[in-house]
Amino acid sequence: MPQALSSDWFLRSRLKLRHLQLIMAIDEHRNLHRAAERMNIAQPAASKLLAEVEAIFGQALFERHPRGLLPTVQGEILIRNGAVAMRTLAQAASEVNAYTKGQTGMVTVGTVVAPMMEFLLDVIETVRTQHPHLHITVEHSISDILAPKVLEGKLDFALGRIPARLDPKEFSYRELWGEELHFLCRDTHPLAEQSQVTLQDMAKWPWVLQPRGAPLRHRIEQMFLTACVPMPKSIVNTASALMSLISVSRSDCLTALEWNVAKLMADTNRIKILPFPERIFLQPFGILTMAGRPLSPGAKIMYDAVTRAAAGMIEQKNVPGLGR
Repeated sequence: MPQALSSDWFLRSRLKLRHLQLIMAIDEHRNLHRAAERMNIAQPAASKLLAEVEAIFGQALFERHPRGLLPTVQGEILIRNGAVAMRTLAQAASEVNAYTKGQTGMVTVGTVVAPMMEFLLDVIETVRTQHPHLHITVEHSISDILAPKVLEGKLDFALGRIPARLDPKEFSYRELWGEELHFLCRDTHPLAEQSQVTLQDMAKWPWVLQPRGAPLRHRIEQMFLTACVPMPKSIVNTASALMSLISVSRSDCLTALEWNVAKLMADTNRIKILPFPERIFLQPFGILTMAGRPLSPGAKIMYDAVTRAAAGMIEQKNVPGLGR
């Protein structure tokens, strides 16, 4: 049975960056010969490096199959963490170069499109006035894509939720707020003139909603189920807020969107927020960072600005969040 590794095993072993580079190359090509070519070394030298790193771990990191080398569970662990280590070193070079050029650092942030995008843009404008040379990169997607990129070191942090399929212990998570939900229709919809609408009223009309499993969709289904009101019979599923809004503006469809998007579209006078008597909040969004990994100076500047702005947003909108 292989011996357990101590917490400082890498200090006691002779693990080299070349070992990690080879592991990354094998994972990419699943072939030792092509991995050797990628590293510009001979195959016998690659075989020796692989034998060395497996000896350090005391167990096989890859299984030999007719279709190539496939990582074992231990190999997958080393691949994932080795990739983070390599990206961290590359980031160190970028940060050093940035400071050498007079910049204050760099940060890569991920965000879900709605409703955090508008919030993040406001934060960025504030940060840029105080740190004009901070290099900021923003990637927008869904939490299922952003969260793994945080663990891979591709993002410093992300604004979103921890996907159910990932282990929460891998993250440091700071809750922000639960976004308020609003129901929308076109300005000439029959429901638009009512002083108050109920779930029974809205259940009679077609809807366009996020697909099953999405947090927003789950919240809507939960509402109807709790109220013992059947879900609308006609539902078009789309993850696109833009498609939802176009459908609503051109038909009798209703939809539900987060406060930021709903307020923005209601200001155009073509879309109306329906007067529902209850305030409804989604599962809170938060800031996701990798557990145990310190933020770079540039990332810390942005992180602190996000938390300050979030605290102000919570007070302004009177929503559940930090300290509530």
